[in-house]
Amino acid sequence: MFGAQGQAQSRDYAFRIGTICRAEVRMSYFVLFFFMIQVVQIGQAYQSAKLEVIGLQLLFAVGNEFILMATVLCHEFGHGNMSRYLGGQIDHILLWVFGGICFSVRPQGNFDNVKLLRNDLLIVAAGPATHFLQAPLWGLVLWFAFWAVSAASSHEFSAYFPYDNAWQAFLASLNPLYGSSIGQNAVLSLTYHSAGIWLCLFWGLVCSAISLNVSLFLFNVFFPMYPADGAKLLVTGLMFCCGLPPRRAAMVLICTTVPCALLMIGYAVYTFVAGVSHGAGISGMMGSLMGFMAVMGLLEAYKIYQLRKNRQLHTHSLFQTARSWNRREHDGFGYVNRMNQGDFDDDMPLTGGGTCGSLFRSFRPEGGWSCAGCLGCLLPCLFRPGAARDARPGGGGNYPEASGPLEAPFTSSGVPLAGPAPNADEVRNQRLNFLGQMDRRAADRQRTVRSYMDQQYGGGAGPRASAAAAATAPGAQDSAQRPTAPGVASSGGDGGGGGGEV
Repeated sequence: MFGAQGQAQSRDYAFRIGTICRAEVRMSYFVLFFFMIQVVQIGQAYQSAKLEVIGLQLLFAVGNEFILMATVLCHEFGHGNMSRYLGGQIDHILLWVFGGICFSVRPQGNFDNVKLLRNDLLIVAAGPATHFLQAPLWGLVLWFAFWAVSAASSHEFSAYFPYDNAWQAFLASLNPLYGSSIGQNAVLSLTYHSAGIWLCLFWGLVCSAISLNVSLFLFNVFFPMYPADGAKLLVTGLMFCCGLPPRRAAMVLICTTVPCALLMIGYAVYTFVAGVSHGAGISGMMGSLMGFMAVMGLLEAYKIYQLRKNRQLHTHSLFQTARSWNRREHDGFGYVNRMNQGDFDDDMPLTGGGTCGSLFRSFRPEGGWSCAGCLGCLLPCLFRPGAARDARPGGGGNYPEASGPLEAPFTSSGVPLAGPAPNADEVRNQRLNFLGQMDRRAADRQRTVRSYMDQQYGGGAGPRASAAAAATAPGAQDSAQRPTAPGVASSGGDGGGGGGEV
């Protein structure tokens, strides 16, 4: 649902911003629409205030919107650059009212379930991991802001300022509710009267950026409502680290998504009713966005429930390991692996899960541990991620080279985009050819010596029958009339059988 909505938004209701780090970035028109709603809210709330105060609030709104989009963009680049590092590509990134979507292209040719789960877990975790870098970087900016405000303020201001140093201000900004707290408003008021409007704006935006990174991290990790990163981390972690089967993992996802979505819907209804009762209809409409997101989450959970019921979870990108590419059978002579042509999930998945040590094996080159992969995901423009060791030729993986064909782009919900995807008939024909080869090999193993000799020498004649026929030729009659040694078959159609008995 989210992938389909994001795809439609990116195609029909978005405009191109530009190309950043070899990835196209697009923005939905609804982002601008809801930003204009915020501008109208500011006009209604400060209609009797001074023009300078209204201008300051408008600048705060513009700055916070820019910081929000930049933070979400870095978050999505975390997902996309981890996909690049593992052998995929970034198709484009969409910024919309619910955050962002990174449409990535997966590498082709990987059939190992453990590696698939490990790659999914790394890609999902790379997005929230960017906030561990963004928040400290904003902390350095806050240190400079603290120095600038202290230098521009008087000694009387220092007596009322609640922070003795920049470290205390940084710790206070780590509170996810700091932006709307009374203490933050008091600090902004003190900064405005003592240091001026521009330093007040600078201080407020930096503190809001730190608080925003903490809020986005907590929401994406500890709120398990699909399609938030927290639900994906929970499911992929259970399948990879604990070996949980995909069907049980899907039920866990449904059981966590539904309560969280209902809780969000209740909060959205409360916000809307409170806004209307206080005459702030626009504010209530802004809060209803959370309810719309929760409804879409419920629809996505219902879709996963239907796929689980119909045993087609493998069609969803999050549970693609529910159906293995091969199956193991016993044919009387031993176990053989055959191509899996079934349309349903496996009764027993082939993987039992991975280990926490193998999770970071992609970041470990032959010479020892390295941070190049992590830096490539966190700072894509400064450290370009190369192909992972599993994706290199001869590196132990099943990925093609960077110039090879790739699969069609997929979103986080498994919705394919336009791309060089193979034809379904071609894939089925390849599977049939491979299955035919396996059947022929199995038939060769079941052949008897007699049938093999018949095929090699034609008819029922073996090598001794051919020798007998050669004996009847001119010049060989004497040798043909000589008695044969005891225990040796002379000729006949049973030569093949005799050879088999010897």
